[in-house]
Amino acid sequence: MDYNELVFVGTEIGRLLVKYGAEIYRAEESMHLLFHAYGVEKSHIFALTTCINVTVCRPDGVPITRICRVDDRCIDLGKIDRLNSLCRRACKQCPPISKLRSEIGSIEHDIGNSKSLKALGFTGVAFAFTLFYGGNAADAVVSGLTGVLVFWIQDFFQRYRANSFFSTILESAVIGLVCFVAAHFDPYLNADRMIIGSVMNLVPGIAITSFMRDILSADYLSGMLRFVESLLVAMAIALGVGAAMIFTRTLWGV
Repeated sequence: MDYNELVFVGTEIGRLLVKYGAEIYRAEESMHLLFHAYGVEKSHIFALTTCINVTVCRPDGVPITRICRVDDRCIDLGKIDRLNSLCRRACKQCPPISKLRSEIGSIEHDIGNSKSLKALGFTGVAFAFTLFYGGNAADAVVSGLTGVLVFWIQDFFQRYRANSFFSTILESAVIGLVCFVAAHFDPYLNADRMIIGSVMNLVPGIAITSFMRDILSADYLSGMLRFVESLLVAMAIALGVGAAMIFTRTLWGV
């Protein structure tokens, strides 16, 4: 058994689980079970939303430690499900470590759904939530347009690994500009409902759920980190929409 390779593969599974939005306890438990399935009696794991520290003891008592940083976090429940399935299968069947490493790489580099389908999802979220919050059909159509714009902007910033805080400000500012301009030229449109429905694409709902689950699981540090991250996203949304409101009111002298 190449324990260095085992530690690398186990840490990669934990890193990707945290990267794609899984709870900290899920990542730690998956690594513990994987190491135990391959004959490791003692494993010590400390995971945060930004880094993972793993130490395992070989049968001869020699410790092996690996620390890795978690970068470019996002939400991808499909990949979390695939990683969970891979970990369960590995614990039952104990396939060669090289095969596990290959499957982990294929999961990480899978592009997932096409961009057109993702854009349709952004449009549907904005459209549906605008209707849910009391908007009419015309409001929902404008919100759907902002959904497409938000997807394009988000995809552009993610391609160049730009700071998510500033990209969220720009995305929410575009939402505000489109909605305020549309409401200015068509008095039957409701800017407030269009904005509320549109920004639902930016609200970190899964992150909020995850930080509550982390806190309930006694992972207080990770929970607070995710809580702060959620507050920053909310602040970015408020700053972007507020900037658009100030700009349009100054432009039209309202």
